[in-house]
Amino acid sequence: MNATIQQMHRDRGTGSLIGEDGKTYTFRRNAVRDGWFHDLSEGATVTFDAAEPHEKLEAVRVRLVRP
Repeated sequence: MNATIQQMHRDRGTGSLIGEDGKTYTFRRNAVRDGWFHDLSEGATVTFDAAEPHEKLEAVRVRLVRP
């Protein structure tokens, strides 16, 4: 699924993004693939797979979409 990064919390190693389904997902530093967590920024377009743990929607296998 495609998404836009909404917030980055670099000190915590987490971020949030809004999927094309309109839902907000959180992701962790170790979910980033084909790149580095520090390469991501607010407003960037990414692709991801959704995993649904107990209390929050979580994004896994997050990849930066490069122009």
